Amino acid sequence: MEEIDCYNAGMNAYAQQRFEEAYAWFMKDEENPKCQYALGVLHYNGQGAERSFKEAAKWYEKAADGGIVPAQSAIGFAYANAVGVPENFEKAAKYLKMASDAGDIAARITLGEIYAKGEAGGTREMAADLIKSAIDAGAGEEAHDIWSRYELWKA
Repeated sequence: MEEIDCYNAGMNAYAQQRFEEAYAWFMKDEENPKCQYALGVLHYNGQGAERSFKEAAKWYEKAADGGIVPAQSAIGFAYANAVGVPENFEKAAKYLKMASDAGDIAARITLGEIYAKGEAGGTREMAADLIKSAIDAGAGEEAHDIWSRYELWKA
């Protein structure tokens, strides 16, 4: 019997807006980090599953630990902003650093702001380096706002 790629089957169903079917496919391979991330998205958006930020965060964290960069960003943002999980800047920084190191500019900006506030062992110098690199990579208004608000040019 041929093994079915549950992730691709789920993505095909998702693309056709058959969200409950997509959810069922992803659940069949729930140990797969790509499926875990997809389950998080479905819960976050309330597509084919109950809208639940707590459930979304659970799946995002599993996927993040499995190396999925968008999941690292998503769970990092969740911990930074207390969305579905308690605010926890140390956990936020852990995941945002992973995503930032993989090239995610939005994660770099949020991590820079966490560091600018002196949270998670961050320093203004670390924040300045992150925000400057985000600006150099073409980041928009948010990065410039953080650069100015925290006067990072003085770091």
